[in-house]
Formats: sequence, C-alpha cells, structure tokens
Amino acid sequence: MRSDQFVKNIKAEIESLVSLYAQGSEGKTEIGTKLDSLNLSPELNAEVVSLIEQAIKESTYNLISGLEGSASLVGTQEIYKITDESGNELSGELDVIFYEQVME
Repeated sequence: MRSDQFVKNIKAEIESLVSLYAQGSEGKTEIGTKLDSLNLSPELNAEVVSLIEQAIKESTYNLISGLEGSASLVGTQEIYKITDESGNELSGELDVIFYEQVME
C-alpha cells in the first residue's frame, strides 16, 4: 500500500464514523445514541457532530505527526517506521499527505 492510499483509507474511516454519529441511535454507535439522548435541536446537533469530526481529524493528525517524528507525543519526539504487511514503508510523508487530504 502506498502512503496516499493509507491516508485515503483513514479519511474514509473518519467520514464513515462521522456519518454514523450523525445518524444518532440509528447509526448504532455509543456517541450517536448519546447525541440522541441530549435532545438537541437539529442545528445544534449538526454543530456538535461537526465539532466531533474536527476533534477526530485533529487528534488523528497529531498522532500521525507524532509517529512521523514531526511532533512530539507527550513530550517524546521520535521517528517511527510504519510498514504494511508486505514490508513497504508508509512513513515519511503521512503527516503532509493527511494535512493536504483531510485538514485543508
């Protein structure tokens, strides 16, 4: 797998999760069920789902940046190698690709 495909897969997973959360209890997630129990207006519910999406994106970016060595994880900054099961290295540009594909 190439780095850009790995990031596309992460992006698709984020989109899938957010879609399930937005469905409320029908999405069969704990977060969606909790959102339904809050009885928010549709507008406020959409805003909360948007905030959840942003939190997922930011935390994923921070984690990827930490693995890439471009940011620290709890004060420790190291470069980790990420490989697929065939041994192909995915590291080196994941944080940049993620930022371009997801954060912008």
